[in-house]
Amino acid sequence: MIAKFWKNIEKEKRLFYIFLLVHLIVWTGVGLIRTIMPTDALEGIYWGSLHDFGTPKHPPLAGWLTYLAYLPFKSDFCIYLLSQTFILLGFVYIYRLAKYFLDENSAMLSVIILEGCWVYSYITGYYGFNPDVILLFTLPAIAFYFYNCMTENKAEDWFKLGLIVGISCLNKYQTVFLIFPMFIWACCFKRNIFKNRFFYFSVILAFLIVLPHILWLFKYDFFPFLYFDGELTSTSWYNHIIAPLLFLIMQLVLIIGSLIIFVLLKYKFNSPFKFVDNYNKKEFWFLILLGFIPFIMHLLMGLIEGGTMRPRWGFEFWFLTGVMLFYFFPIKISHKEFIFTLKSSYVVMLIIFLALGGLLSIEQNYRSRYPVAEVFSDLKTAWGEKYNTPIKYVGGYIEWTLPLTIYGDTHPKTILDTHGYKDPWIDSNDLKKSGAMIIDRTYDSTIGYARLACPYLPEDYIIKPIEYKFTVYNAFKMPREYTIYYAIIPPME
Repeated sequence: MIAKFWKNIEKEKRLFYIFLLVHLIVWTGVGLIRTIMPTDALEGIYWGSLHDFGTPKHPPLAGWLTYLAYLPFKSDFCIYLLSQTFILLGFVYIYRLAKYFLDENSAMLSVIILEGCWVYSYITGYYGFNPDVILLFTLPAIAFYFYNCMTENKAEDWFKLGLIVGISCLNKYQTVFLIFPMFIWACCFKRNIFKNRFFYFSVILAFLIVLPHILWLFKYDFFPFLYFDGELTSTSWYNHIIAPLLFLIMQLVLIIGSLIIFVLLKYKFNSPFKFVDNYNKKEFWFLILLGFIPFIMHLLMGLIEGGTMRPRWGFEFWFLTGVMLFYFFPIKISHKEFIFTLKSSYVVMLIIFLALGGLLSIEQNYRSRYPVAEVFSDLKTAWGEKYNTPIKYVGGYIEWTLPLTIYGDTHPKTILDTHGYKDPWIDSNDLKKSGAMIIDRTYDSTIGYARLACPYLPEDYIIKPIEYKFTVYNAFKMPREYTIYYAIIPPME
């Protein structure tokens, strides 16, 4: 049956399916060059293991999925496969959405050209799985079902829209950055939906999905917003200009590969850069609003708040890049043009693969090659010389403590948020009774972290961090030594 199906589909579509498979294999495999998972994935596994309706930074979905993927086999491979599965699901919905605006070949190329967007390759290969990766699937799905609802008004599409919006909001608050331009477009072109009972059913469904997290936020005094407040708090007035400017530059850097492929296609086949003049007004503004408003909202947030703006906050909103390029600057795609663009995407894939694979191979970085077994064994020995109980809590610099939690044989709990505010996941009485191992980069900061993590310590209690050295080896066995400090906070009755 599969062979018959394969035989009957057009050649271009076969090549498109092969491209998706190659993308899945390449970017799932590249992460295995690391010896430990990225911090984001480790955070997700830990948060998911808590079985709660929120995390210190985001709603709970990414944590749940990461934990469930890791749990059966305890394999890093499962996390990288999960990440690229979500990327492929996003590609499918971009393709389905593109077919509303483009011919079949252009719709496929609008996905293929995204290989030049680093978020679909380098960044997911480096960061593994996190809420941003989930958005790479949910945002195109939301846009697709929304447009379906606006054009066909089927009850099942409204149900799917409410479901995917709720799921996306349960993943990351930034989903509203796409919902807002959707609302503007509806007000301009489909005001009758506000009289449609299906619309309200969809809204209620999305709300019910997110409701447990909303109740959780009230229970913990909107705990994750402390993280955003810390990120966005400006330290100086010029940050209000510099932060959004740098953010904008990094967004342009992200899509440079896709733009190069598109320009090469135009140049190779002598297709003029002529802006579309015969267009459907509703389609045109759908792409304009959903394609650019989320970035404008990010820039406004940076101008107002002036704090740190992480470039990857905007990366997942570039899913319409290919669709917009082929819609606004039309090209009549023949088989030759299709093959040229496909080959160009493979060249870009190879370049990015070599760059990322080379970096992960040669870097002597604890973030990707932390010798967890050795470090944890030494820390357990130091602890065992004083106490006959296992290390139950580790705190301090999370890029050194989280790997101990996930890969360590006794899986101590990580005190993730020793930032000066209460951590709702840690039982203070049990922490006091069990004691903790605090790890950080300097002598003084280790003392500071210990005071924050264990506020029950008497003021006159003397904390004496111990210097510890470990060596990281890259794939070519080249060493790099790191010096850290650990402090043993004793169990107290």
